[in-house]
Formats: sequence, C-alpha cells, structure tokens
Amino acid sequence: MDTLRLSRLTLELGPSGFEDRVVRLILGMVRDHVDKVNIDNMGNLIARVGNGPFKIMVSAHVDEVGFMVSHVDQRGFIRVVPIGGIDTWTMIEQEVVFMGRNGDVYGTVGVDPPHLRREKPPSRFEEIYIDAGFSSAEDAFKNGIAPGVAGTFAGSFRERGGVVIGKALDNRVGCGVLIDIAEDAGRLVTGDVSLYMVWNTQEEVGLRGINAAVNAINPDMAIVVETTVAADVPANPENEWVTRVGGGAAIRALDRSMVTNPRLLSAVLGLASSSGVKYQVQVNPYGGTDAGVVHVHGVGVPTVVISTPARYIHTPHSVVNLDDVKQVESLVSLVIREHGELSKAIKITL
Repeated sequence: MDTLRLSRLTLELGPSGFEDRVVRLILGMVRDHVDKVNIDNMGNLIARVGNGPFKIMVSAHVDEVGFMVSHVDQRGFIRVVPIGGIDTWTMIEQEVVFMGRNGDVYGTVGVDPPHLRREKPPSRFEEIYIDAGFSSAEDAFKNGIAPGVAGTFAGSFRERGGVVIGKALDNRVGCGVLIDIAEDAGRLVTGDVSLYMVWNTQEEVGLRGINAAVNAINPDMAIVVETTVAADVPANPENEWVTRVGGGAAIRALDRSMVTNPRLLSAVLGLASSSGVKYQVQVNPYGGTDAGVVHVHGVGVPTVVISTPARYIHTPHSVVNLDDVKQVESLVSLVIREHGELSKAIKITL
C-alpha cells in the first residue's frame, strides 16, 4: 500500500455523518479506474467494474469516531457528546479539530495541571470540555463553532520499519485496500462478474450507511474489509489478544453481529493456506462490522470479513503493520478471483 496515500486518507476528517471530505478524496483516486461511480443519499461512494450477472460487493467504511458540539458556555468553553465508540479517557489532553462552519478550528481537551488536579481524572463526557482559546460564546459562534458542529482528533501520521501510527486507521486502512482493488479491478473481474466497491458511511454509529448500499446492489457475495482490534499488549494474556499485529490478515469466524457461514469460512481459509497468505482466525464475541447487516440482507448474502489488526483503535494513535495490510489485499483479491469455487463450496445439496 502506498503510505503517502494512506497518510492522506487518515489525516482527512470524517466522523460518522460528516464523511464528505473523505468520500471526495477517494472519488478523485478511483473514478478513472471504474466503469461507473455514484454517491447515494447516505453519502456512500459506490463504484462498479464489469457488468456480469454475479454481483460481488466489497465494502470498507470511511467514517471515524468523533464528537459533536452540544454547548458553548459564556466563557467560550466547548462541551461535546461522542459520535461512535469513543472513551472519555482517550480525549484527555488531546489536540482536537472541529469542522467549523467557517473552517477548521483546533482546540485542546482541558486538563488541570498537577498543582490543581482533582483526585480522579474525568470519567464521563459530561465532565470534559474543549478549550479553543475563545473568550466568549459569541467569539466561538463568530468562528463557526456552535451546537451541531462535528469534530475528531487532530491527526498525525508516522511510518517506521513497516509500521504506521496514526488516527482513523480504523478504517482508512480498509479504504486504502479497496482503492488498490479498484486500480486492479480490470485484471480481477471476469465476464460473469459485476464488482461493486463501496466506501460506506456511518458504520461507527450502528451500521447505517451500508444498509442503503446493500439494498441498492443486492449482491450475491460480499467481502467486508475492516481494521480490527488487536489486543496483543502486555496487560492482556494471550487468550485475550483477539488478533495480533504482524499475524497476517484476520479472517472473522464470529462476532456479536454475525456467525460466518462455516462452509464459506472453511473455503476462504483453504484458499489462504493454499496461496501462501498469512492469516489468523478471529473470534470476537464483542465487536461487530457492516457484515452484521449485509449477511442477513434479502434471502441472505454469503459474507466474509477480512481485517487488518490494529492496536488502540478509536484513539488518536493506532498501530498497524503494513505486511498485514499486504496480506489483506492479497486475500481480498483471491476471494474475488475465486468467487466461482467459493460459491460452489457454500451451496447446500438436498
């Protein structure tokens, strides 16, 4: 994966419901590589290559966690509510940025210095505030900050030795994989396939954007490309790692929203093994992905989730191994190319 492209994707702002900037950035990257492209009423970017009867949908959500202004007090301090799964402690002492009505506005989450610190740090969103240097509510309003304005973490991007650290790697890594697939789609797509690539919105707030996309496409098979929890850190025993950074593509067997079709799972694992793709099987009873909506659409859609492991997702500084990304790209390409054999493998004979 091109790390310059990945940095552009991660540094762009796109909390759930406010993904337009990211979608427009991706549109500029893929529109010359596809047969048809459109943006639907949910803001999903949908591109198609090929026009065969068998429809494969590959999706990656573009949104990131963030927050929304709920109140500005008379001194100009800003109160916010979360957008998506964001813990209060990840906000403490962080630089943040608002998508203000007159342009981006940076601020910091205020924390008392040690001299004044309370016994316990803030533990609820209601207890934190953001200081953007305003002197009054009127000053904030003049600068485009008011209730309803969204924001997220101010980003940075670092690369060293095949590892990247940055914000919104969940799921801009998946978005980047899908861009690479779009560039290679002419080679992957055969005569019987229509390949639909979807960069969908609002995953982090309840799998909302993908609903519109799957309803419009009605796919025969689906691949959800994600960035997923890696908990391989000193505080956790090995049995709680979920996935491991450097362990290869994470192929999901179960989460709280889907039990992967066991025949499809077996076929994908066999395909990965025979092709030399490094992988790990993910069993995660806590999380969920867009596959939770996709696999129950209509009469059911055979769906597989292929993810890049990342430490510290939903924080300003996630960690990803680029070789894991390479394994994800390889496996997604293989599933598209071998869709016929996979389809045969999941059919139930009477």
